Amino acid sequence: MASNSDRLCALKAFDDTKAGVKGLADAGVTTIPSIFHHPLPIEHTDHEHHFTIPVIDLAPATGGTTTTPSKRAEVVAAVKAAAETMGFFQVVNHGVPKAVMSEMLAAVRGFHEEPVGAKALYYGRDYGRPVRYWSIFDLFQSQAANWRDTLIIDTAPELPPPEEIPPTCRSIAPNGHLEEDAACLERLAGHYYPPCPEPHLTLGTTRHSDPCFLAVLLQDTVGGLQVLLEEDYDDNNNKKKSSAVWVDVPAVEGAPVVNIGGFLQIVSNDRFKSVEHRVVSQSVGPRVSVACFFRRQDVATSTRVLALIIAEGEARYRSTTMAELVQHNRAKGPDGSSALQHLRL
Repeated sequence: MASNSDRLCALKAFDDTKAGVKGLADAGVTTIPSIFHHPLPIEHTDHEHHFTIPVIDLAPATGGTTTTPSKRAEVVAAVKAAAETMGFFQVVNHGVPKAVMSEMLAAVRGFHEEPVGAKALYYGRDYGRPVRYWSIFDLFQSQAANWRDTLIIDTAPELPPPEEIPPTCRSIAPNGHLEEDAACLERLAGHYYPPCPEPHLTLGTTRHSDPCFLAVLLQDTVGGLQVLLEEDYDDNNNKKKSSAVWVDVPAVEGAPVVNIGGFLQIVSNDRFKSVEHRVVSQSVGPRVSVACFFRRQDVATSTRVLALIIAEGEARYRSTTMAELVQHNRAKGPDGSSALQHLRL
């Protein structure tokens, strides 16, 4: 077992390459460095479950002249039901052209497959930089590194100037594509998961929940995203048991994934669920995804109190601010514990 000093040296050596996990894959490693080894066996679902991630057709609510109040109400009810039960759903007929989604994924993939020298210009953990690239943000604090590289583009309070955005992404991430969402969209994260030679030893993304109101994920068809859901089941002795099971989120082309964030669980007083999720490593790939986080943490909004909306019962959380939640989540890191526990009453 490596000492803390040996591990720190290994982390620093990896970080100094600025090549990320993609650099290891390009080097043809057949065993992954110990800094990527997760300390406990990576648990998997060991029994059948009944969960199916909902796929919601938005056409009845966005059909222009064919939209009626009743059709819109049906879509709203479906979204509400998914938010209250699973906290995850996928959407189709959302109005985003297929070509735009394909171009976004191709742009992110293109950046991560650039030569190391081109990517290294953006490497670092300075949150003051609106565009940055890294392996994982908490590389030196986490128990294990993730088998993933990420390009971050902060979109609030405004998109960075075109010259600060990597050339491969400039045509798809300028002003004009996201104008309607500029008031609440804070960040884009373009993830790249190279094929892993030992996927049983590491994860692409550690289990976590998102500190935001909503997250929207565009993913390719490789798969690997899983959500942790609670269910009751019968064991071999026909006894009822409760267990948390990992459920695959289908990689459906053109169907972005939407998940409830912790902010929305708080203000809804637990009515809407922000559930933990992860990405498992795979021997195939690369997997490419783009996550959009809807929250605002700028000066004007970070101190705004998140007040609970209580329809019935008692408050389950104390009041908080966006800044407190984000700072706590960043300090805690993706350690598998809920970021909301410290707010529960």
